Formats: sequence, C-alpha cells, structure tokens
Amino acid sequence: MDELALQTSKRMIKPGEGMDADLSRLGNNLVTKFHVLMKISQIYDSKNVALSQFIKESLETINSVIQKEGSFSLKILKDDIFLNDQRLRYSVEGFTSFKYLLTQWKKRLIGEVVFKGRADERILREFVYALMNLEEGREENATLLNEELSSRGISIIEVNPLEVFEAEDGMVLTRREDFREVAQKVFFETIGTVKEVIRNIQGKQSADVRRLKRLAQKAVQLVIEDESILLGMASIKNYDEYTFNHSVNVSIYSLTIGKRLGFSRGMLTELGITALLHDIGKSKIPRELLNKPAALDEEEWGLMKKHPLMGVEAILNLKQLGEINPRMVIGVFDHHLKSNLSGYPKLFRKKRVSLFGRIIQIADSYDAMTTPRIYKKIPYTPEQALAIMMKERGVHFDPLLLKIFIGVVGVYPIGSLVLLNTHELGIVYKPHPDPRWADRPKVIIIDQNEKREIRKEVVDLTEMDGGHFKRSIVKTLDPYYYHIDITKYFL
Repeated sequence: MDELALQTSKRMIKPGEGMDADLSRLGNNLVTKFHVLMKISQIYDSKNVALSQFIKESLETINSVIQKEGSFSLKILKDDIFLNDQRLRYSVEGFTSFKYLLTQWKKRLIGEVVFKGRADERILREFVYALMNLEEGREENATLLNEELSSRGISIIEVNPLEVFEAEDGMVLTRREDFREVAQKVFFETIGTVKEVIRNIQGKQSADVRRLKRLAQKAVQLVIEDESILLGMASIKNYDEYTFNHSVNVSIYSLTIGKRLGFSRGMLTELGITALLHDIGKSKIPRELLNKPAALDEEEWGLMKKHPLMGVEAILNLKQLGEINPRMVIGVFDHHLKSNLSGYPKLFRKKRVSLFGRIIQIADSYDAMTTPRIYKKIPYTPEQALAIMMKERGVHFDPLLLKIFIGVVGVYPIGSLVLLNTHELGIVYKPHPDPRWADRPKVIIIDQNEKREIRKEVVDLTEMDGGHFKRSIVKTLDPYYYHIDITKYFL
C-alpha cells in the first residue's frame, strides 16, 4: 500500500458504530417485531404463546431505547418512519415490515405512538390489540385509542393522529431529494415484488406481475429523469437476498443502456420487465444447488444451464403480463448465449443474439462480478469488473453496447471507493455529464466527526481553486479492505 493510502487508512473509523447506528438498529428491529405482533393479533387471541415471545422481545427494544433516550417515539411522516426523530432507513430484509406498519397505521390514521416510561407485557399486549381493533379510516381514531388506553389504566402511552399531506400522490417532483426518496421506495418495493413473484411460481400459485409492470414503468420514469439516482441504488448489494436484489440491479443497468440507445418508454418498460425476470427460470432449480458454496459438478452445471429455457416457459405462463412481445421471451432465452454463441443454451443452428439479450448479458455479468456471493465473499471492485469485461468484448459481450455501458457507469463507476489527493476518501456518486470530464465525477466525501456521526458531503471534482482543481482522484481502493459499507451512502 502506498504511503498516502496508508495515512488515510489509519485515520479512518469504521462507519456505523455510534449512537445513531445503535438507535437505527433498534428501530429497524422493532419495526420487524411490530409487524409480527400486528399480524398475530389479527389471527390469534391475546393469550397466544407466539405473541408472548414477540411481546417480550419488543419490550426489550422499547425499554432499551427509553433507558438510553428517556422516552420512545415511533412516528410516520408521508412514507417514512422516525424513531425519536431519527429517520429509519429501509433495508432489503426489512422492507416488507416497513410497508406493513406504514399501511396499517395509515389505514387507521395513526401517526405517532409515544411511550413516556417503561412498559410491561400487559401494557404492550393491550396496546397492540386496541390499535388493530380500530375502525379503518375514522378521523377520531387517535382520540378513541387514547381514551381506550386510559380506561385500561394505561397512562404511559400517548397516540397522535396522522399528519395528512395534500396532493401527496400527484405532486410534481422538483427536488433531487424527492427523486431519491421515490427511487428508494421503487427499488425496495421491486425487490419485494420480484421475491413474491418467484415464491408464488415456486409454490405454483398465481403471481401478481401487473404490480411488477407498474414498478418497471416507475423505474423507467426515474431513469429518464435522472439515471444516476437509480444507478446509486444498484450499488446496494444484499448477500442474503442476492437473487431478488440482483434482478432489480440488472434491470436498472439495462434501462440505462436502453435509454442511451433511444428506446421509447414502451420499449424501455419491456426491457425493464425482461431484465427483472431474466433469472426467473432459477425458480425451478433446487435452492441448495443455487446456494452451493463449492464448484458445481457436471450434472449440476447441466441443470443450471437449463434456467434460460425454464425462464421462457415460466414467462409464457404468466398470463397477467397480457400480450407478451416476442423480444421479451427471446431476451430471457439469450442472456447467457455470449456474442460468439459459446454460452448456453446450445443452439441447433446459429442465430444473432437479440438486442435485449446482449444488453442483459452486460448488466447481468457486471452486477454478478461486483456482488458478494456464497462462493466469492469478496467481489471485484467496479473498476476490476469493467477491466475483465473489456478483455472479453467481442467474445462474450457486444463491443458497442459495452462501450455505451462504460459511458453510463463512468470511468470511475458509481459506488467506487476512491482516494483523493487531499488525503480524503470518497465514493463516486454521479458521473460528469460532459465526456471531457469523465475522470472528474461528483463524489461523496466520507468521514466521521467527534460524535462518530458519518459525514456525507457531495463535491464536484471539476471545482477549481486558484486555477487548479481543488480535488483529484489518485486511485481506486477496495472498500472491503477498509471495512466501508458503500450501501450506507446511497440510502
């Protein structure tokens, strides 16, 4: 390691270890517990054993927050959840719980729950059942719930009504923050929907692909407005939810290539859905084979190579997609063929790999190489992945499309960890729109202050100071070596 990088690494503190991180972890854990409690309360009576266990676990979290902070407040504003005024960030695993809590509280017009002191099992149990017994859509629900709790001798819990924002769904997004919030919701909801579709196919149940189509249309709009925001979301790599996370990332990368090619909205939507479902055939392959840490034997690899054909069969059975354009089916079939047809499935006669297939090949390979896998815990950096892909252009990848993709992600791809000449570490946030400044993207400067709070300052590397650039990239670094979680800077 050179001296500059060594000096920088010595000054770095692992992010996410301070009080804010602790509170966020407790909050996310509690949202998951509340999700289960609310579900159970609608199925079983208040004496159910399963309920008792989650009541105890939830109490540990609530009382832990009260002990540290003096009080506990869980509040929703629009589509966000706040714990003691700290906004809780979505995670791939926790998105379903977030959505459920938001939906159930909004239906009952409940906006905030405050615990003013330590609670016991009886108090939490009665609160959950009283909350879920509220009539949906009744404006006075917060008052009624407070009165119900008071009649039961519960004075440490206070409930406040939901704050309603006018024209919430139809408002025009004009701020970058608005786009970012929408992108996060579309990203995580799409992961959850892909998961649900694949699980339903595995269980031979009806899959709601109409919802997937609506989400693809939203993604198209976001890519048209500002592709860098969704590209930032694609930097999120979830090891435990790889199959579903990967499908969404591949769709994002494919859409950005399609946009550069001048595709219409309709064609972009078709490409987005095709990319989301490109690995749908893997729903027919045993889970233990997909997650096998060792190399596959000949028989196992033979089965794995059938997943594009299985994917075609699955898509043709998805009646809710309506009229399926042949290029969607062919795109799924083609996505492992390679440009020289040396991939799979094996063909009886030569054909040209479809445009959708060639696009998805690039997106699929890039995301797979830059994501931790069960058999490769430390992935390639974005720069390493692009270097490998460049060596294989013409054989594995379409050279022109690969050039377009590199133009999309930039000389320094979004999510790359870079060392600056100012001894600062940065994460590439957005490529410069002018090709002349391809080596001068916008970056997030990462650091921590005395309170161990992560600082996130976005700087433009074209910024000048006295005729010289204020900052320049010296080299890229491996975030795993520095224990830096890139994901946290895009949420």
